[in-house]
Order: sequence, then C-alpha cells, then structure tokens
Amino acid sequence: MSTRLDETIATMGADNLISDVYPPADVFSVKILKESGTATTYKRGTVLALGEDGKMVILGTAGTAGTFSGTGDGSTKAFSLIANGVKPATVTEVKVDGTALETGFEYNAETGYLIFAEAPANTKTIAVKTTIGAYTANAILAEDVTVGSAADAAAIAYRTGHFNSNALIVASGYTITAADKEALRTAGILLSDAVSIASN
Repeated sequence: MSTRLDETIATMGADNLISDVYPPADVFSVKILKESGTATTYKRGTVLALGEDGKMVILGTAGTAGTFSGTGDGSTKAFSLIANGVKPATVTEVKVDGTALETGFEYNAETGYLIFAEAPANTKTIAVKTTIGAYTANAILAEDVTVGSAADAAAIAYRTGHFNSNALIVASGYTITAADKEALRTAGILLSDAVSIASN
C-alpha cells in the first residue's frame, strides 16, 4: 500500500489577532489570579488587566470588596488597611463600636491608612468596608490557559504589539473603553480594526 506525499495532514487558519508587525509583539510571563469557583479556560486574545497586587484578571472584572477589623486603644488614630500588600482604593463604611460614622475620619489611598480625627476609645471595635480598585488593561494573552481555584496560574502574554480589536476577548457583558485602549497604548499595545480572514 502506497502513501500519497501530497496528502493534507492538517490545516491551520489565521486567528486575526495580530494586526501588524509594528510594534513587534513581545511576550512575558504573568500570573493570573485564581478563580473563586469553577476552573475557567481563557483563550488566546483575552485582554488581561493588572491588579494592585500584581496579578492579572480578564478585563472587565470588577473590583473586589474587602474588610478590616481592629480595636481602639484610646491613643491610636491611624490604622493601616493594607492587606497582602494591597491598598484599598476606597473606604465605603466605617463603624466604631457598631455605630456608622459619616465624619471624623479620612482615608489616604496613597498610604493605605485610615485616620481618625479622634482616637477610638480603648476596647472599642473598629469595622471597615473597603473596595479594591478596578483593574487596569495591561496585556493580551498569547496562549490558552486554564485557571483553577486552588492556585494562581502562570501564563504567557503579549506586553507589546499591534492587535486587531475585533479579535480580542473580555469579560461577558463588558466593552473595551477608550480608557482601556489608552492604558494598553501606554503599556505598548496598539489596537486597530481589521477585516476577519475566513479560514477553510
């Protein structure tokens, strides 16, 4: 039995992700934040956004809520809200001994400290609700990766390049904004619209 040397073994179609050769597409290693539930596979072309902790998520992921609890000593006015190296973007609620405060405190997002005008009394409980700020568009996934709930996932992403905006993937219900495009441009990624190439 003979074998035809001109037989088609496989076919490959263009995915239309890269739009131009300039600027050159350069890759780097990233860490994608673990899922809170079921494992998810992110496809090549997924736009990644950078969080305050240096980990990536799919663009369109909302900021997460956080909490802080402490106890007054009658003299301390400043309390650090930094957790795992992350500074909250905003403070949404402050309670002392169960009573919500409207005034008498300020939050410094640059330092991560909540500062009271008067130190909470000794043994008084302090309960704070915070929001970790929105993630910033930063890179584009270069290879498919599955992210589970047990640990953060290592992945390869483009940090520079010229890409087709029509081929990009973001979180369900989210639309890339002008601010996202500017953030990507600042990072070294250009976007443009391109006509899709049909593959056979």
